[in-house]
Amino acid sequence: MTEMMVTIQQLAETTGVTHARIRSTTDLLAEEEVRQSCLVNYCGKSGKSWTCPPYAGELAVLEARLLSYSHSLVLQSITPLEDSWDFEGMTEAAHNHNNNVRKILTQLAELYPDGEFIAFGCGSCDQCAECSCPDEPCRFPELAMSSVEAQGLDINALVTSVGLSYINGADTVSYVGMVLWK
Repeated sequence: MTEMMVTIQQLAETTGVTHARIRSTTDLLAEEEVRQSCLVNYCGKSGKSWTCPPYAGELAVLEARLLSYSHSLVLQSITPLEDSWDFEGMTEAAHNHNNNVRKILTQLAELYPDGEFIAFGCGSCDQCAECSCPDEPCRFPELAMSSVEAQGLDINALVTSVGLSYINGADTVSYVGMVLWK
């Protein structure tokens, strides 16, 4: 592991995420099945957020972008909940996770100003209380963050590839994000 990789992993571990694991991007696979799961629209954001399908981009373009980066940092936040129906706790945990991913991205850009970084969080972008999609352009494109799933990546396969588990016990919620760099 290079000095930069060690620094990136250590930085991530100080932001509040539970796990931070570095992995190559060479075998990342954007899967149509995952994208279709987004389009089923259980969360209600498909077609209503610039960072979600169908507006997140064409699958082949997304995969090519993923593979253009050499390394990734898989981030997982595991948060205890009051019970399995604690939707408020789940929402707060997702927002905290995404804020931590943004914080890591900002710190990396400051630490490595010549580096190229991109980050993905969990769920639909939560930068704005209400997305301007589809009537107006994104108000904050530099802060908007798509989800790992919107890129077509299978979350369970991703966390398993770095030795983690997606299911982490009763009354917990696990969220996954990632930062990629060249």
